[in-house]
Amino acid sequence: MFNLFKKNNTHKKTYFASPFTGELHPITEAPDETFASKMTGDGFLVYPTNGTVYAPTDSTVTFIFDTKHAIGLLADDGTEYMLHIGIDTVKLQGQGFTVFVENGQHVKKGDKLLAFDIAVVKEHATSDACLCIFTDIEKSKAVHMATEGLVTALDTAIWFE
Repeated sequence: MFNLFKKNNTHKKTYFASPFTGELHPITEAPDETFASKMTGDGFLVYPTNGTVYAPTDSTVTFIFDTKHAIGLLADDGTEYMLHIGIDTVKLQGQGFTVFVENGQHVKKGDKLLAFDIAVVKEHATSDACLCIFTDIEKSKAVHMATEGLVTALDTAIWFE
């Protein structure tokens, strides 16, 4: 198994693990045009089969939305990314979400970041799609799927170079 987030000097690829368990898809299949068109950045999505979100790599929490549906992180290598739970979940105002971290906290790969009630999200949001969005990777770098179908949290999900 790959390290969760490492540089492979031979191929200069960066591998990134899924923070979610469920069905893995490219971000272009997001059920929201803003995400699907990569306006907020490239990435991937997972339709979750459980509601626990883990740190995919050693990172620092840079922001937590007041509504608890999204967390921004800065990986130790400098890559900025955001984890966004569901589509239109901001309207839930935190209902069904529990956050286990705080702004400025350093987390290790595998640390639990947040939990959410899938039933609440499915009932009240447009979609339960969970997104991992790289908010600062260069436009010349494309995210490539490392696997297809079901993924378990902390399995390698994508790579970019």
